[in-house]
This record gives sequence, structure tokens and C-alpha cells, in this order.
Amino acid sequence: MFRIVRRLRRDERGQAMVLGVVVLLVLAVTVMTSVGIGHGVYQKIKLQDAADAQAYSLAVKEARAYNFLAYTNRAMIVHYSAMLTVMSYVSHAVYLDRTIGTAAKYLKLIPGLGTVFAAVEQAIKAWKVAVETVSRLLIPILTGLNIALWLAQEAMLTGTMYDLYTSDGHGDVIDKTDPKAFVTVDMDSGQDFNKGPITSVFNTPDNVNYSNAKNFLHIVDDGPKSSVPTMGVDPTGMLKRAKLVSNNKLSDPDMAKYRLLMGNLANGVRRRWTAEGEGPFIIGRRWNFQLCVVIGELRIRKTADSQIKSFDEGFENNRKDQLYAADDIRIDVRPLCGIFGWSNVFQLRFRAAADARGGFHQEVGSNKTDTHHTWTGITPFLTADTSFVNPRLNHFGYPCNLVVLGKDMGADRVGDKPPFEMENLSQNAFMEGAGEGEFDTTQNNNEGIRESYLDMTWTYVGGMNDKYAQGFRTATGGMMALAVGRAIYHRPNTWKEEPNFFNPLWTARLAPIKTHWDSDRLEWLVPEWKDSAWLLNGINY
Repeated sequence: MFRIVRRLRRDERGQAMVLGVVVLLVLAVTVMTSVGIGHGVYQKIKLQDAADAQAYSLAVKEARAYNFLAYTNRAMIVHYSAMLTVMSYVSHAVYLDRTIGTAAKYLKLIPGLGTVFAAVEQAIKAWKVAVETVSRLLIPILTGLNIALWLAQEAMLTGTMYDLYTSDGHGDVIDKTDPKAFVTVDMDSGQDFNKGPITSVFNTPDNVNYSNAKNFLHIVDDGPKSSVPTMGVDPTGMLKRAKLVSNNKLSDPDMAKYRLLMGNLANGVRRRWTAEGEGPFIIGRRWNFQLCVVIGELRIRKTADSQIKSFDEGFENNRKDQLYAADDIRIDVRPLCGIFGWSNVFQLRFRAAADARGGFHQEVGSNKTDTHHTWTGITPFLTADTSFVNPRLNHFGYPCNLVVLGKDMGADRVGDKPPFEMENLSQNAFMEGAGEGEFDTTQNNNEGIRESYLDMTWTYVGGMNDKYAQGFRTATGGMMALAVGRAIYHRPNTWKEEPNFFNPLWTARLAPIKTHWDSDRLEWLVPEWKDSAWLLNGINY
């Protein structure tokens, strides 16, 4: 008996099994912990990817809308330039008809050469009729196209605002990136242009979607300003711009800025022949002839002009704009050649204009006619105002859209979960109740929080006893991701041009969260946001 006991005491067989069981247990716990942490990290990465994808997608929509405004504005400018060119042809045709055509009318009586001059006279008259007919048809068509382009701009703004304001307008980017993700309560307005009264769209300033839509529109010249808490009943400024179509005055600064800006842009892209004239002697739009004899010098100058003009509302009862073209002749003389100054002895004007004063006008000398169509003037269009407050400091008012997503990680519900989630481990077998009792309180027990060595459940997300943490878990499901997309005006290399709606240079980027202007929303979502700002400013508490 004692021999057996001594042998058992000396027998070392089976020690490896005991050590193996302990090591395997530790290894199993380590693996389970790693899997749980890895699962959480993976879920967080997926959620952040969904937020980034959604923020970038909305920024792309914003940049696409701004570029659309630029393309349509440029198309309008092309149309105005075409109108000016047509008016230049009309004024030049009037000049040819009243000068060369009149001369040919009498020169056709010369024997032998009469046939040639008669053909010249008929050709000039036919040309005049042709350009006047084209002007009557083309100018109204181009004006109608510009109005259509403006309406398309307003539709683009409204559609993009809808996408930013309503979660339904966000599309399926979130679902495709992370099917478990959802927009948080603060971001889901619950409003739809097709489901609720239109006034409800503009009365939720505490909503992230509302802030995104307002942020997108405040770069528009007549859009809501950053200092204004609400967007109002006309968020895009369409009703204000629409006055250009009907009742407007140059003395009204809101109207003058549109008329003068577009007028200057259209005048700036005119071809040389349209703007100042050029061409051969006699039949061209601009030429000069000088003749010096012993007793003096003669100079005949042919000048031309074509531009969009804006008049004061008291000028000949014209409260709008004018397509103006002129071909003028001026005759000057002076005694002796190059000694004395010039004196004007004759001036003849050949002008054409289309405006709202009564129609298309022709002027030859002091005679005027008004037998043609009316031009309604410059049509509404979208322009930007990036200089509201310190434009360079505030990144020229680049619009940012904040995206806040949550994911239900089972923080406030009990149900079937994968075995590697730590809640199962904390509430089963030897791990349950194995802690030191520090958090073993009545409140925690009532909330279903059980203490253990490795209790890393989502029930602890945001804290245990804090009311904010409870609200956070309710709103987000236990996990949250934030992202900011920004539409920026980007031209490579060095440039000094401010952002505008005339060059299609807008592009989308993801931006740091802290650059977002809506700090109130971020402080609500992340209280540490305000704390970090205090620390960065050197305030200790």
C-alpha cells in the first residue's frame, strides 16, 4: 500500500494534461475575446465606410448641382451673345440699305451699268429682309431657352435640397455599404415632400438633414444666410429672382445685381465683329478714310457697337434691358493737314435695338420705327455669394453635409446573438458574476448589466449610469459613425478665382468632422466635442 502511495507521489505523468487544460482555457478565452473585439472593430469599420460613402455621395450631388448651374449659366451667356450678333447683322443691314442701297437705286439708271447696280440694290434688300426675319424668330426662341434653363436650375436646386433634407432621398448607398446601418433619430427628419405639407419642410432647424440642406443653399446669392436660424418659405430665392421676368427695376439692388452681372458677362464674350466691328472699306462695320488736300483734310469714320444695356426705369418708360447695335458714320474736317483740330460736319446713325419699350426699333438719323418683336430682357439665373463672412477663413462658404449613422448592436435588447459576442460569455458559465463587485448595483442589475472578468458587452457603450449614455444607446443602438462631405471649388495649380456658378470646377471631397459649421449638432452627438475645444483653448477644469 505504502509502495503504491510512494509511486503515485513520485509519478509525474498527467501534469501536461492539467497544464494543457489551463492553457487551452486561457487560449479559448483569448480567442473569444479577440473574435469579439475583432467583430466590433469590423462592424465599426463597415459603419464608418457607410457614413463616408453617404457623405461623399451627397457631396457629389452638391458638386453636380453647382456644375449644372455653371453649365446652364454659360449656355445663357452663349444665347445672349448670339442675340447680340443677330442685332449687329440687323444694324449693319440697315446701314447697307440706307447707304449703298440708296446709291445703287440711282446708279442703276446709268446705261450699261444699270443692271449691276440693280442687282446690288435687290441683294441688299433681300439681305435686310432675311436678317430681320431671323431676328424676329431667333431672339424669342433664345429668350425662351434661357427661361427654360433657369427653370431647370431651380429644379436642380429643389431636387438636391430634397436629397439632403429627407432620408428617403439618400438613396441606397447606406444599405449597399452596410445593411445593418441606419440614420439616427437626429438625422431622420421623417418629412417627405410628397407625404407632408410643404411648410413642414422648413420648420425643423434642429435636424441634421435640415442643417445640411440649409448649408447647401446658403452659398446661393438669394439663399438662406448662416446667421438665419430657418430657411423661410423661399429657401432657394426663386420668388425673388422671378421678378426679373415681370416686374423689376434697375434701382432695385436685388434686380440690378443680376442684370448688370449677366449683361457684363455677355458683353465680355462678344466676337470682335459684334463688339466693335471690322471689315473691308465701305461694306464693313468699321473702317476709316482720310483725304488731305492743300486747303484742308477730310476724314470719314465708320464705327460699330453692339451690347446689352440696362436703363433707369424712367428712361423712355423702359424698365428693363436692351439688345443694342449701331453702325454710325461721322465726317470730320480741319483746315490744313495735321495742324488744327477736327470739326464734325456730318453724322448719320444706323441703329437697331430690341427691348420692352414697344418692340424692335430701327433708327436712321432722327427717324425711328417700332415694327418688330419685344425682348423681355435678361432672364433669372443662379449666382453665388461666397463673401458673407471672412470667405477665406470660412473656406468660401463651401457646403458641408454631416452624416450620422447608427447600428443596432443589441445594447438594449435581449435575443439570440453569435456565440463570440461577449454578452453571452458574461452571462454564462464560470464568467458570470466573477467580478469584484464594484459595479454590482441594484440599478445595473435592473438594467441587465452583469459583472464579470471579461464583460465587454454593448450594454456598456456610452457608460452605465449616465442618462446621456442611455439616450445614446437608444438613438444609435450602441454604435455611431460620423462623416462630412464637402463640395469644393477646385482648379489645379495657383489661382485666385473665388468660387462661382460660371465655371464648372466643383468637385466632392470628404472633410474632417471638426470643419463642419453646425457645432450644436456635434455637441449633442458627442459631448466631448465641447470639452476638446476647451482644452485646445487652454482652459482647465
